[in-house]
Amino acid sequence: MVDLLNDMSEIKLKLKTAQDLISQKLNYTFVNLDLILEAITHKSISKTNYERLEFLGDAVLQLIISKYLFSTYSDYKEGYLSREKQSLVSKKIISKISLNLGLLDLLRSNNLDIDSNLSLRDSLAADIFESLLGAIFLDSSYSQCETVIINAFDDYLENIKTIGEKDPKTQLQEYLQSLGLPLPRYVTTKISGPAHDPEFKITCTIKIYKSSEYVISKTVQAGQQAVSKIFLNKINNE
Repeated sequence: MVDLLNDMSEIKLKLKTAQDLISQKLNYTFVNLDLILEAITHKSISKTNYERLEFLGDAVLQLIISKYLFSTYSDYKEGYLSREKQSLVSKKIISKISLNLGLLDLLRSNNLDIDSNLSLRDSLAADIFESLLGAIFLDSSYSQCETVIINAFDDYLENIKTIGEKDPKTQLQEYLQSLGLPLPRYVTTKISGPAHDPEFKITCTIKIYKSSEYVISKTVQAGQQAVSKIFLNKINNE
């Protein structure tokens, strides 16, 4: 009985904290508090967790950002808009926004090593942001959810310089193809870190340079993009 009362007290306190932060950071006040609780609860705590709301929030986010780009950049073709959308709704951007808003502090979880596992931290931050968007959508309306998302993404939407710019890896590949040269060769070597938080050395070699370039990265994909960017900068500076 004491444990149950303690759990109820903890939930009430967490809900109050969540209400205050969401109101302050997202300028939204929930009507259905059960949706908040579900949106901030990890599966390590309960079978009733944020995964379904995250699924919904991801779809709502993609639609609203797609609509914004469609309406704002009427002269751009689908391919440019699609690449820009994928960049904006990437887990990297979503987790940055979520962490800046402090949403990860609301997470109810058990035995998750968030502090020492940056990859897990970023993933959970993105998850909880999307789950809250799903909850806001169900609690209010499309229009209200649109306002929340556009405000949250304001810094990124206002600072778009080139719509649909291709990522460095694609740019490097297309440049080499235009010269009739082989595609870049990437080699991945795991250099340190536990299985849940690895670190990789990503080496890239291309035919127009004798020496290769490398970066150290937490993920293979990010490493390939970063080392491709190094070669693009060399090419552009010559």
